[in-house]
Amino acid sequence: MSHPYDMGEKKRASILGPTLKFKGELTANEDLVIQGQIEGSIKHTSNLTIGSEGKLKASVEADHVSVEGEVRGDIEGQTSVVVRESANVEGNIFSPTVTLREGATFNGKIDMSGKARPERRAEKPAKPAKTDEPVAADAEKEGDGDKKRGAA
Repeated sequence: MSHPYDMGEKKRASILGPTLKFKGELTANEDLVIQGQIEGSIKHTSNLTIGSEGKLKASVEADHVSVEGEVRGDIEGQTSVVVRESANVEGNIFSPTVTLREGATFNGKIDMSGKARPERRAEKPAKPAKTDEPVAADAEKEGDGDKKRGAA
């Protein structure tokens, strides 16, 4: 039987072994299997597998994500996310297709709406403006005016 991560000559893949420890932002375009420890963020355009020995404290972004090990952080799969039996995930999952296999440990929320993650939405920069006092005071005045109109 062949190795489960052997993609053959046609598929290009990288494997980060179990003794590897990496801190920072990791980007890749070919299929990637992580068996080591990563802390930071992963931005990936292809298939990403967190192997059974993989331990991540990172936000993960990839086309297809398969988790067999541990992930502490949000996972965003452009196409799909699969949380396998041996996986332990603590974080939110954003993907149009999500599979949680029986036996997996998961603590977080799942968003399958296809919308961007909250921190990526265009409205985010506008949020601080909503907390300014002048805006809040104007909103209160408008609310009082509505009450007066409703009572009349």
